[in-house]
Amino acid sequence: MNICFSRCRTFFLVPLVAFFSLVQAAHSQEPKAIGWSLAEAVETALLSNLGLQLKRHEVQQAEGTAQAAQGSFSPLLSAEVGATGLQRTPASVAEAETEQTTVWQAGISKRFTPGTEIDLSLSNNTFDSDTDLLLFDPVYRSGWTLGITQPLLRGRGEDAQTADLEAARRALEAQTFLVDDEAAALAAQVKNAYWELVFAHRNLEVLQLSLVLAQRLKEETAARIETGSLATIDIFQPESEVAVREQELISGQQLIGSAEDRLKLLTNTSDWQTPLQPTEYPDVRPVRPDLATVMEKALANRPDLKAAALQIQAAAWRLKRAENERLPALDLYGLAGLGGTADSFGRAVDNTWGDTDHQWQIGLRFSHPLDSSLADGNYRQAAAVHARSRTSLEMMKQEVRRLARSTVRDIELALKTIEAAKKTTLARQKSLDAEQAKFEAGRSTTLDVLIAQQHYSQALTAEHRAHVSYAQILADLDRLQGIISLPKR
Repeated sequence: MNICFSRCRTFFLVPLVAFFSLVQAAHSQEPKAIGWSLAEAVETALLSNLGLQLKRHEVQQAEGTAQAAQGSFSPLLSAEVGATGLQRTPASVAEAETEQTTVWQAGISKRFTPGTEIDLSLSNNTFDSDTDLLLFDPVYRSGWTLGITQPLLRGRGEDAQTADLEAARRALEAQTFLVDDEAAALAAQVKNAYWELVFAHRNLEVLQLSLVLAQRLKEETAARIETGSLATIDIFQPESEVAVREQELISGQQLIGSAEDRLKLLTNTSDWQTPLQPTEYPDVRPVRPDLATVMEKALANRPDLKAAALQIQAAAWRLKRAENERLPALDLYGLAGLGGTADSFGRAVDNTWGDTDHQWQIGLRFSHPLDSSLADGNYRQAAAVHARSRTSLEMMKQEVRRLARSTVRDIELALKTIEAAKKTTLARQKSLDAEQAKFEAGRSTTLDVLIAQQHYSQALTAEHRAHVSYAQILADLDRLQGIISLPKR
């Protein structure tokens, strides 16, 4: 019956260790741990993570840039009010000694996408002088002026005029996709951190079990020494092993703390005192994704690839603008105006539409720098940015293909590792039971039992690591495809 008990008791050690942990927690002065599911951790991070908030701020900045580019086509309202006075010594009888002028004018101008600029203005002014040569004094003038300018080379056409706006819009859309990409990356990081915390807790349970096994062997060794079946020096080996495993237990507790800190940092928590207790264990049901399907989904759906494609479009628009800036400026301009002059403001306004006062102007305006280094340099920069953006996208696609192949391969290997680890654990457990039975029959040493215990503990740890690694690879698979998947609560 003793042999049967020694072979079977390892099956009951895990519950005993768990009970021992609960008793310790009940008497601990630390705050009560918060139970956290994987979905809660990911959702909290998506709401609170500071890195994701920075990406959202970049979207707001891009929105401002696009709004500013749109503003170049907004109507511009202008107005002016002023007065001028002059007093001088006349040089002739026809020259006035004093002059006073007042002016107020208002106008509105707008640029349209073909490059056409229209300026409509209303002006009114008065002139008062002590000269006797004026027909009436003061003189009131009022008039309307309409001016039009149309670029014929530089700045001509909708592409040239809207290049900055279209580039800003593409950049804004790209930033929006980059937020989605940051969210997908964050979700994968949180999942990996969560599973690391799960592993740290399971590893601590294994270390506690290892310590219990060593303590039991120490007690059994001490009992055999008392009965005279073992020498006194045989107690030193299990005693030293108990001390070693106590140190390992401390390291296991440190591992939990580090894993908690990582998870709390990703979720931007304000509570750094309360421990976290994961409530889930990895689901190790086999998932065997098809490489071609994974690669196709990743290339089609990853937000960072979509953002890179939009950045190429933005660079292409900037290249168009830089190419247009290399052309000479040749503008067709025209102006037409009506006016009225009278001895009162009211009559001047009335005469605006009936008098013969009018003006017109038409012509061509040309300019081009003798040294085109500035425009040529800007064009070369824009061309380089456009080419670099295209190359960068191709590099990203190649990396996605490599990651897809690597991740699918790692999933298959992880499943094999889980099966191997499970078999190894079972074999190590049976080996430990056998070694324990031999020890009780006097056919094995304490060192042999301790070695068997260590192998069993290592096998348990390796099995937990295999489960966690599999779950982390599945999280990387989601990240590879640019998606966020959450387990059902």
